[in-house]
Amino acid sequence: MAKKTARRRAPLEQLHLLLDETDIRQNKKVLGVYRDHHAHHAIVYKISKTKLSFVEMKKGRLVTQSIPDKKFFDDRRFERIEYPLERAVENFLRHGGGISDSARRELLSVLKEAQHEGRVPLPLFSQTA
Repeated sequence: MAKKTARRRAPLEQLHLLLDETDIRQNKKVLGVYRDHHAHHAIVYKISKTKLSFVEMKKGRLVTQSIPDKKFFDDRRFERIEYPLERAVENFLRHGGGISDSARRELLSVLKEAQHEGRVPLPLFSQTA
């Protein structure tokens, strides 16, 4: 039988901070666009209890990755940025190195979910001639 772990509470200093609606100190794990300390961008498309699944912009073919959230925020030092999700997904899909089928599917699903919640305006992509 698996050993149960106790849930941790928020650090004491966080409990005394005033929060507004746009503050993400309490919950850093949010779907969206992130940037690390090397200016690499990533789109988080899935959040579980201990892992984050994302597609990172890099050389070569873009693929999906899953790493523990502690490594994502502490070791890789990713931070949420205010960048339009629609534009980020469009740039990722047009990546010159190519994109895997699973990464394409997940990026489109996170965009559709954001549109369904009203966070991203329609249409799906800008029409350029």
